[in-house]
Amino acid sequence: MQKIFILILFVIIIVIGFNMFYNGFSKIEEITIQKYDDAFEYGKTTSDKRKIAAVTGILNRANDLNETYKLAGEPTYKIQLIYKDKSKEVIDVLENFDKEETLLSSDKNGYYKISDNQTHKLFELLLNK
Repeated sequence: MQKIFILILFVIIIVIGFNMFYNGFSKIEEITIQKYDDAFEYGKTTSDKRKIAAVTGILNRANDLNETYKLAGEPTYKIQLIYKDKSKEVIDVLENFDKEETLLSSDKNGYYKISDNQTHKLFELLLNK
């Protein structure tokens, strides 16, 4: 009986932990990155599953901000996520938002922060820098 209780408690902890560190980015089929002022038709697109998995991991580990912001500066890039159901999401990337942090502004899911290190990885994956 005690083993069952410990197992149930362990499963509950895993489910709660997963929900705390998961921002809901999944089933992405294609990602396009483009300078903020240009159209996505001229951007760099990838459908490489390894790159998409790495970018998805960065987005899901981003710090979810439960606030809204009025941006003083313009984003440097915009990222378009195309999901398997063909729906789209656009994320604006505002570098140097805070000390060593980048702000990601989603048109569907609000605001997220990632570190400069994660930003460099994101650009390396999507821009092949």
